[in-house]
Amino acid sequence: MKAEIGSRIRIIKKQDEYSLDYQVGDTFTVEGTWYGGVHVTTPSGVPLSLDAEEYEPADQETEREIDPYSYELGVMDCFCEMVASGLKTLAMSHPCDTAEERDSYRPEVEKLCRKYDIRFYPEDEAFLTDLFPEELNRDKYNYLFFREEETLRRYLALKEKQKEMVREGTYSGENRYLIAAEFGRLLSYPEEGIRRYVEKTTGKKPGMNQ
Repeated sequence: MKAEIGSRIRIIKKQDEYSLDYQVGDTFTVEGTWYGGVHVTTPSGVPLSLDAEEYEPADQETEREIDPYSYELGVMDCFCEMVASGLKTLAMSHPCDTAEERDSYRPEVEKLCRKYDIRFYPEDEAFLTDLFPEELNRDKYNYLFFREEETLRRYLALKEKQKEMVREGTYSGENRYLIAAEFGRLLSYPEEGIRRYVEKTTGKKPGMNQ
């Protein structure tokens, strides 16, 4: 591997397994080059001639590209494990812009739920509360993850309660906070975290007129 004088290299392989002057993972500054590699000096002053296959550039961070599909599956895997372990009562995947995009994950979602012995629910009508900014979830689609059917019933009942408040003209002030707070508890958020999220979303401290 070609390296220039003054550049940094990292040892990835030792040709001389018996040498104690350098180890895999060590980094050096190139002081000279030869047809087969580079010359460096160890911190103790020992000169080394390294073969090209023994090192890689250390100045440049190797960036690994992760495609969005794999990333989202990784997030869902994490949430599924948290639900299965009891850390979360309810978890949500990241929102998708279309139902088709959301549904493209379904085969893998089914595998994850079998793996962790939990359930899922494809949500077509995002639950909009003061817990999260509305613009992040309006007209979006996602998956819900849970262990017990009772959790889904509580979630759907809370959505219906919000709709009833809206119809009656009582979805304001304390009632708005109560709905957001109950949603946060379903997601296993601590009370302080719920208050902080609501304050961040609304710009107001809980209890103020909203």
